[in-house]
Amino acid sequence: MIQKSYEKSDYGNLYLIPTPIGNLEDITFRAIHTLKNVDIVFAEDTREAYNLLKYYNINKKIESCHKYTEMKHKDKIINILKSGKNIGYVTDRGTPLISDPGNVIVDETIKNNINVISLPGPTAVIPALNMSGLSNERFLFYGFLNTKKSQMIKELTELKNIKYTLIFYESPYRILDTLKTIKEVFGNRKASIVREISKLYEEIIRDDIDNLIEKCDKIKGEIVIVVEGNKNIQDENIDYLKEINELIEKGNTKSTAVKLVAESHNISKNKLYNMLMK
Repeated sequence: MIQKSYEKSDYGNLYLIPTPIGNLEDITFRAIHTLKNVDIVFAEDTREAYNLLKYYNINKKIESCHKYTEMKHKDKIINILKSGKNIGYVTDRGTPLISDPGNVIVDETIKNNINVISLPGPTAVIPALNMSGLSNERFLFYGFLNTKKSQMIKELTELKNIKYTLIFYESPYRILDTLKTIKEVFGNRKASIVREISKLYEEIIRDDIDNLIEKCDKIKGEIVIVVEGNKNIQDENIDYLKEINELIEKGNTKSTAVKLVAESHNISKNKLYNMLMK
């Protein structure tokens, strides 16, 4: 299927509309305009959706569609779209489908050759990464780890050798056990706990995992864990020395060249210095 999002169609469109993760002003003009103009809004939590629409003086019919009822509602949603009406889908906070419901109705909509249009907007991933103090050159967003420890260990073991910064969502009720398990599998890396993003009690705790474990006993709110990638993994296909020498030839100092290559590949500066000295 080739989707031409804005060509005229007999069917309606399914709009995935990101909503604020904290501050209600963190919403785009386009999201507000779309909420005003769709024919009906389906929401993960109708109370959250009602409060948001009320804040922006939007009067719209809202129906429930959450993780456990997507299968039940998918046919109804498809019939509405096939009748030519537009639907907006919102989750509690942030962007639908990103560790949130919506996959079932999106898959069904695509199977029926109906347009799915996802609006850009709020998500906790990018602010958490940017405020973590860790490399944002390359990163992997994993979402929620399995709540069962044996499965969590299995997932973390598969992620252990990834060089890039890793991002997880977590509940305040599990944060301590999760950090202990990450330490058990990864070792004591640098990490950040970013909580209550864009809210009054927004807080970023930057430290190594050992110290974060000591500090997170009574932490509350919506939490993002950002963990440093494995800096001990060296990609044999990359000629680090060549890149360093090219930067030096362009006028950079040796220390600057090493720093730039280290940041680019998420590798330890000391390791690069040792390679250079050899």
